[in-house]
Amino acid sequence: MPANRPLDPKLTSLLENLRSRVRRYVVWDSVLALATVILAAFWIGLALDYLPVQLGGTEMPRLARMMLLAVVAAVVVAIATLMLVGRLRRPLPDDSLALLVERHHPRLGGRLVTAVQLNRPDRDGDSHSSVLLDHVHREAAQAIDEVDPGKVFRWQPLVRKAMVAVPLALLSIAFLIISPQAFARAASRLTLLSDEPWPRRANLEMVGIELPIVTAVDGDIAPPNLVAFDQNQTVRLPRGSSPTLRIRAEAETSELPIVCTVYYRTDGGTRGQSNMRRVGRVTDGYQSFVLDGPPLSGLSESMTLDVRGLDDRLDDFRIEAITPPALTEMNVTVRYAEYLRGDGSGETDMQTDYQSGLRIREGSEVTLVAASSEPLGDCEVVLKTANESATDFQLAYSDDRRQLRLLIDDFDTATTVAIVPRDADGISAQAPYRYFLGVVLDEPPELKMRLDGIGSAVTPIARIPVEAVVTDDYGVDQLVVSVTPSKAEADNTDQNSIPEVSASVLPKVDRDGNATTELDLRELVAGGKLAELVPGGAINVIGEASDRYDLAGKHVTRSEVYRLEVVTAEQLLARLERSELALRSRLEQTIDETRNLRESLNLLRRNFDEDDGGLDETEKTRQQQIRRLRAQQSGLQASKTSEELSGIAASLDDILREMTNNRVDSVDRQERIGQGVRDPLRKIVDEPLARLREQIVDVERSVDDSADAQGKTVVAIETADEVLLRLTEVLDKMLDLESYNEILDIVRELIDDQGKLLDDTKSERKKRVLDLFE
Repeated sequence: MPANRPLDPKLTSLLENLRSRVRRYVVWDSVLALATVILAAFWIGLALDYLPVQLGGTEMPRLARMMLLAVVAAVVVAIATLMLVGRLRRPLPDDSLALLVERHHPRLGGRLVTAVQLNRPDRDGDSHSSVLLDHVHREAAQAIDEVDPGKVFRWQPLVRKAMVAVPLALLSIAFLIISPQAFARAASRLTLLSDEPWPRRANLEMVGIELPIVTAVDGDIAPPNLVAFDQNQTVRLPRGSSPTLRIRAEAETSELPIVCTVYYRTDGGTRGQSNMRRVGRVTDGYQSFVLDGPPLSGLSESMTLDVRGLDDRLDDFRIEAITPPALTEMNVTVRYAEYLRGDGSGETDMQTDYQSGLRIREGSEVTLVAASSEPLGDCEVVLKTANESATDFQLAYSDDRRQLRLLIDDFDTATTVAIVPRDADGISAQAPYRYFLGVVLDEPPELKMRLDGIGSAVTPIARIPVEAVVTDDYGVDQLVVSVTPSKAEADNTDQNSIPEVSASVLPKVDRDGNATTELDLRELVAGGKLAELVPGGAINVIGEASDRYDLAGKHVTRSEVYRLEVVTAEQLLARLERSELALRSRLEQTIDETRNLRESLNLLRRNFDEDDGGLDETEKTRQQQIRRLRAQQSGLQASKTSEELSGIAASLDDILREMTNNRVDSVDRQERIGQGVRDPLRKIVDEPLARLREQIVDVERSVDDSADAQGKTVVAIETADEVLLRLTEVLDKMLDLESYNEILDIVRELIDDQGKLLDDTKSERKKRVLDLFE
C-alpha cells in the first residue's frame, strides 16, 4: 500500500465530527464562563449597591462602581482571550484527535492512531508492511462504528457553569420582567451610565444650620439666621457657637421616619451619634427634625455629619469651626473740651489703653481704636447711656480692616460701648465686647460766703465786709457779690415805683479760692450805683460764682441770701444793747458755774483730809477712783468755763466790729466794751483760768498721794478764787455799762419827746396862721 493512500471516509468523518464538537465545546464553555462572570458581577454589584440602601446606608460611590466595572471587564477580556480565542486558535491535528478517541476507546488498540499517522500525505520513509498497514486500516474502519465521540468530552465543567449561569440568567430575566425600571437603573449605575440613586422609602432633605444672632443690644432676641450648606456640602460656623441642625422629611409620598440619627466624626477623631428631635407637626407635607444639643452645642472643632432616617441618608455634610474675630486691644484717645484746654495746643490730651473704671471729662472728644485678630467685616456697634438716650458716633475701619475706629464727638454721659466683631464672611464673636466709660461731670462751683462783723441789721452808711470761699473742678471764672434793695419792706411806698437797682463788686479770688471784699453802702449810694437806702427797708446781699463751662449753658452758683434790715444808728445801738444784756446773763451763769467749780475743789480737798489708814485695799482703791473722778469733773468744768468765756469775748468783739462797720460813733461805748469787758475776759482765760486747768490736771495725776494732792488742791482753790474775783469785776463793769445804756435810753426818749413836741408846736402854729385867714 502506498504511503499516500487516503484515509478511509469513515475515519475522516469521525475526525471531522470530533474536531467540530471540540470547537463547539470551547465556545459553550467560554460563553458560559463569560455569562457566569457577567451575571455574577451584575448581581454582586447590585447587592453592593442596593443592599446598603435597605440597611440605611448609601449606594456604592462612583469610584467603587468604576473599580468593579474595570475588574469585570478585565476578567471578561481574560476569559475571551484565553478560553475562547486562545483555544479556538489552537490546531486540532488528526493524530491528536485519534489519540483522544483511542484514550476513551481502548478496544481500538491503537489501530485508529496507526492508520491516521501512517496515512498522512506528508509522511514517507517509514519501514512497514503495506499489507499490514492496509489490514490495520481496514480493522480501524470496521471498528469505527463502535466509537462514541461524546465519551471524549467532560461535561461536568459545562454543567457547573450552566448551573450558575442559567439561574442567574433566569433571575435577571425575572428581574427585568418584574421591574424593568429598577433593572435599567441597576444596569445604568453598574455600567457608569448614570449616578441616579436608588429610590428610598423615606425622603430626607437638608434644610441647613440655624445660628443664633449675637447682637450688641441687651435683651434683644433676634430670630436665628438660617445658614445653608454650599455646593460642597460645607458650612462655616464660629467656634463657641451653639447652632441647630435642621432637616425635613417628606410625609406625603414617602414613609415618615420615627427618628433621625446624626452620625458625626470630628477632626480630632471623636465619633458618636445623636438622635434628632421632631419639631411640631407635618406642615406643607414635611416633618421637621432638629439637633440642638451635642455635638453642636459649644462648637469647638470641625466635624463631618451623616444623617440617617429609615433607608434614606444625607452624607458628608461638613461643618468648619472657624475662630471668630476677637478684639485684642482697645486704645482710648481723649481731646478735652476747648474751655479746659487753655491755649488749645496739641491734638490730644490723654492717650491710654482701656481699663476698667476709666473716666473721661465731660465734653471731650473720645476716639476708641480696637485691634482685631482677624480682618473685620461690618461690625455691630451700640452705645448705651444711663438714660437710654442715643449717642452719636462715627465708625471707620483701617485699610487692612484689622482696626476699628470709633469717634464720639461730645462725650457728656456715662456710656457703655458694645461691639460685636464680624469677619468678612459674617462670622461673629459669640458675645459682645463691652467697654464702660465713666464721665467726670463739670460740677458748678461751690460757694461759701459770710458777712464779717455784720448782724441782721445795718445802717444806710454801713460797710459790709464779705468773706467768700469758692472752689471749682477746673478753676473759677468770676465771683460777683451784689447788694439789692428789698421792695417788700418799704413802708407807705408804691411798690412798683421802686426801681430794680443793685450794685455789684468783683472780688479777686486767690489760688486757694479765698476772696474778701467790702460793700460800702455810703459810697455805692453816693456813686449812683445803688438807690438811696431808707431806714425801715431792707437789702439783700448775695454772691454768685461761675466757672468757664460753656457746653450747655453756664454754671452759676448762688450763695445764701443775707437779708439785712436798714435801721438808724439809734435802732442799731438798741439792738446791740439787747445783745449785751444777753451776754451779761451768760456771764452771770458762768460765774455761778465757776463758784460750783470752786466748791467741788474744796470738797475734793476735804476728801483728801480723810484718813485712809483704816480702809482695806479695795476701799482705798474705790476712794482713789472717786477722787480721780471728781478731779476729772472739775477739769471738764474748767474747760467749759474757758470756752464759754472765750465765746462771750468773741461775741463782744462782734458787737464792736458791727458798730465799726455800721459807722456808729460811740467811742466811749467801744472803749468800755473793749477795754472794760472783752479784754479782761480774754486775760482771765489766758492767765488764771488756764493756770487753774493745769493745776486741776496736776491734782488728778497725784491722786494716789493724798498729801501732795491736798496741797495742789489748795493752790487750785486759791486760783479759782482769783478767777471769781476777776470775773466779778468784769460783771460790775457790765452792770455799769448797762446803767449807762439806761441813761442813754432815757436821753433818747427825751430827745424823741422833744422832737415830737417841736413837730406838734410847728403844726399848731401853722394851724393858727391858717385860722387867721379864714
